[in-house]
Amino acid sequence: MKDIFITCLKIIKNYTGMRPLLLITFAMWIYLLKAEKVKARRIAFVYFPALLMVVFVCPLTYYLYDRVHLDVSTYYRLIWVIPMGVITAYGLTKLFGGKMLTRVIGVIVSVALIAIAGKCVYTSDHVYASSNIYGIPDDPINVVDAIRAVDDSQRITVLCPNVLTFYVRQYDANICMPYGREMFDVNNDYTDPLYEAFELNEVICMEDVLELTRNVYEVSYIVFYAGQTTDVSPEEAGLQHIATVGNYTIYLDPVMDARVKEYSKYYEEES
Repeated sequence: MKDIFITCLKIIKNYTGMRPLLLITFAMWIYLLKAEKVKARRIAFVYFPALLMVVFVCPLTYYLYDRVHLDVSTYYRLIWVIPMGVITAYGLTKLFGGKMLTRVIGVIVSVALIAIAGKCVYTSDHVYASSNIYGIPDDPINVVDAIRAVDDSQRITVLCPNVLTFYVRQYDANICMPYGREMFDVNNDYTDPLYEAFELNEVICMEDVLELTRNVYEVSYIVFYAGQTTDVSPEEAGLQHIATVGNYTIYLDPVMDARVKEYSKYYEEES
């Protein structure tokens, strides 16, 4: 139990995020502990957060969380239930409540404190200026448009490099993919044979890839990135070049194309 308790404390340390903001929230909690007299607000902003923290660090809670087969790597999310933003905003509002001048000064001080303690999200590497109305990079849009220029079927299955995987279905939800973003979850032990054959090998074995795309996943189109190397050229493996878009080369698998068209006959008869 002692080890679990220490684990809970480490989780709090690792997932507290921007600590200056946490300190402001804690300061406002201390202030409300003394200043708040309304029972309902006192329960919501003072007693409930304290009780939740006690429950969180309790070894029995962690043990039960694990026993019901919840992912312990997400245990920190229990802390999200604490209304930290509300506590901070309400505490600052109550602290600087009063005359108009005091309120104006309070707004300026509060905004300055939060701005100094926080970080500008627009400086993150994950934030970039969008060049299209979809808010995603241009590459997946161009690749999908190139495929759709030759195939307007309602549903098609496309194998893409992992740099495109996050965006293709955001742009066209009628495109199916053999695997998705679950392959990039570092906390997930899930593996996929096609992902391993297509992404993890320095030299892609076309025979292995086509064995999976044809007999397991039924992939019609395969998109290669310029940095990927194959043991034989896609053309030698039987693929048909469709288009080259930027650093991406798109191929159609005639074997799967014929098979899909054969399936389509039955769909048309049923409809």
